[in-house]
Amino acid sequence: MTGPERDEFDRMIEQEIADTIPSQGVVDEVNPWHEPIDRIAGGLALTGITLNFLYLQYLLPAVGVVLQYLGFRALRRNGAAFRLAWALSAVRLVWEGAFLVLSVTPWLPTGDLDIGLGLAGMGIQIVQMLALRAGLRQVCRAAGIEPKNDPLKAAVCWEGLILVLAFSPLAHSWLAAIPMLIAFVCIVRALFRLGETMGEAGYCFTAAPVRLNTSAVRWGYLGGCLLLMLALSVCVNHPRLDAAPMEEHGEAELRQQLSDLGLPDEVLADLKDEDVRALDGAFHVACCAEMLSFGPDSQSITLCDQTNSPKRAPIEPEIPPGKDTMIASTYYIELPEYRMAVLERFEWVQGSAYWGDAFSVFEDSDYGHDLIGGRLVYEKQGQTYAASIPDLSDSTVTTSNMFGTYTSNQISGVVSYPLGADNPRGYVLYVMQLDEIRTFGGTGVNYYHPAHPVRLPYRSSQERSHDWRDRYRVQHYTNFNTQLERSAAVA
Repeated sequence: MTGPERDEFDRMIEQEIADTIPSQGVVDEVNPWHEPIDRIAGGLALTGITLNFLYLQYLLPAVGVVLQYLGFRALRRNGAAFRLAWALSAVRLVWEGAFLVLSVTPWLPTGDLDIGLGLAGMGIQIVQMLALRAGLRQVCRAAGIEPKNDPLKAAVCWEGLILVLAFSPLAHSWLAAIPMLIAFVCIVRALFRLGETMGEAGYCFTAAPVRLNTSAVRWGYLGGCLLLMLALSVCVNHPRLDAAPMEEHGEAELRQQLSDLGLPDEVLADLKDEDVRALDGAFHVACCAEMLSFGPDSQSITLCDQTNSPKRAPIEPEIPPGKDTMIASTYYIELPEYRMAVLERFEWVQGSAYWGDAFSVFEDSDYGHDLIGGRLVYEKQGQTYAASIPDLSDSTVTTSNMFGTYTSNQISGVVSYPLGADNPRGYVLYVMQLDEIRTFGGTGVNYYHPAHPVRLPYRSSQERSHDWRDRYRVQHYTNFNTQLERSAAVA
């Protein structure tokens, strides 16, 4: 084929394809700016708005920072501004990962430190957007094109307004929130269109080599954060017990006197000698027991009530299959000088407490109480072990219920047994102060039993045991009466 013939052939080919419109997929493939800028815009959309339900406040920002990192990673070879934005995206990736992991622990910064870190994070994002803007404008100048709009400048202004509103009286007002939300949506849409307009810059794009593909980075980051969250949750919410083989018992005569009054031998076997001595002089014992099962449809069954229904025979519980179940027993042990010892005992009959259960004991004697002691007991490999209750304290706490919040003095502690422990149980013993007027009343135990170790966001077990709205919390409430009250009832 001669030269003129080749030229004629080329013209024929050009005429044949002149009216052919390429598909959008083909256009995207030949526009190298489209995908990275779309990822950056999508990341901004996911990190800019907080949705506080279904854990989206944790998931969406994590996905957003990964998208931004991937977008800036593809652009980093196209100028110093893009490299700066990429470096900042890596910082935000680590930052968000640390926030996620610390959210399941008590170590997440709070107060002024939390505010300071939040402001620093917003400052990094503003610098990141400014660096991206500078890089794109440099590319446009090199290609000899004029940008049609400037959504990145609008994004920076929007971030600045958010900072101003955060410290203004309109911080929680819908009068400011609605316009800012509308503006944010418009900015994000403009950013998505920016990738298309950058196609006019042609092929002045230097692709950055990568060792890990997009899926490996995305799922590796999210999966790594999840594994760290699970590992820290197990460590934080499985307190280690300082357990030792149970000591030989003394106070045999006093133990026998309490047994004759009706305190069961298996209960006495768990009591320390000093706790038994605190019951010296006891002349009456009454028990109220309840079976408590945990789960979405938790339930309770009264097994015996020797104060309200003393003539009612105890019943044998039918343990619900597949549910963690415990028997909570309250023993009222009346002492001289208008004192009432209260022994709160819990025994697991199915399942156990592994992930930082917690309890809070309350009473309405009006005259206060004195904490005597308490401990956890279990068997393992044929040996009985006992340990002090972690974080056992008697202090003023704030409790919430359907009627509001109030403060009171309560005994609280954490319950957690080693994996593989058999027959786990425990008790708390305290003494209420009464008088000839206060002859009856009630006591109770709020018990929090999580089904797994992960708590997102983190709240301590003690806090959750005080919150009546927590679905893992149950209550065991019983009544007591004194010798004066019993005598009056008979008369």
